[in-house]
Amino acid sequence: MAGGTDVLGRRDRVVLAEDLAGVAEGTSGEVLMHTGMRWLRYWVRFDTGAERGSIHRHKLVREDDWEGFLAQRAAGEAAAASGATSDTGDGSAASDEAPAGANGEAAGDVDVNGATVPAHLLARSAAARQRLGG
Repeated sequence: MAGGTDVLGRRDRVVLAEDLAGVAEGTSGEVLMHTGMRWLRYWVRFDTGAERGSIHRHKLVREDDWEGFLAQRAAGEAAAASGATSDTGDGSAASDEAPAGANGEAAGDVDVNGATVPAHLLARSAAARQRLGG
């Protein structure tokens, strides 16, 4: 997870931890404001001139913590790569869980504006639409 659980304040300098539409990972910016009470989202003006809203905290890292975040992510990826290949005897990797996507969500989950919609809810919605003739 990129950002911590601490709340970012107005004018805090941040770096984007994953690509957004029109803004590349690693782009620095300044927090304009946060919205929400229990489910905080941030508005950020990036150094490229782009402004984006509704950004989840896990996609933002404080500028001072960026180098440490990159090192921690690289270490986590290396550990996942070395632990992901437990041999089952037939050359395939063993796993008790559904395969994870790029952001750690289960296979079939969809990321919409930083919020993950679980696959079982998507399937339930599709079944309801079919049942209702839509």
